[in-house]
Amino acid sequence: MDLFNFKKKTVDERIDNIKNKIYKESYSFIMAICVISMGVKYYVYGTSSIKPVITELLIIFLSSLYYGIRAVWLGIYLDEIEIKDRISKTSVGKKNLIIGLVAGIAIALFWGIRSSILYGNSSNRLWYFIVVFLASIMIYCPFFLVIIAVGDIAARKASKKITRKHEDE
Repeated sequence: MDLFNFKKKTVDERIDNIKNKIYKESYSFIMAICVISMGVKYYVYGTSSIKPVITELLIIFLSSLYYGIRAVWLGIYLDEIEIKDRISKTSVGKKNLIIGLVAGIAIALFWGIRSSILYGNSSNRLWYFIVVFLASIMIYCPFFLVIIAVGDIAARKASKKITRKHEDE
């Protein structure tokens, strides 16, 4: 009985690459289904509660988290970043800064507009918007920048350490 026989099998690189392409396509398809399902549920049930879409949010968040952790622990995170930096004109670090700023500004705009509509009257809506928008920018932009930058730096260090470990073996 060869239950625990872990011999290396001969693998055709072409077949392996095609399998990886199929896995990538199925992952994208599942993410698209989750996003569409969230949209339909918000349309049907309204946006008053997050309960109807918790399953989809968990699928999206946990699968992305799993991929990120696996990429770091296999030591390929740093290699992926180098490839992306070679291909693109904008480095991954700059893209992370832009994403953090855009996310912070988008949330600040949302809260500013919401506060001006809900709490302001015709004479002071602009004032409500400006105050809430600026306060939200001071809160959310640094928050997203720190989370994205610290996460990226930690992942790069861990990936580098694991890559060195694999090279020493």
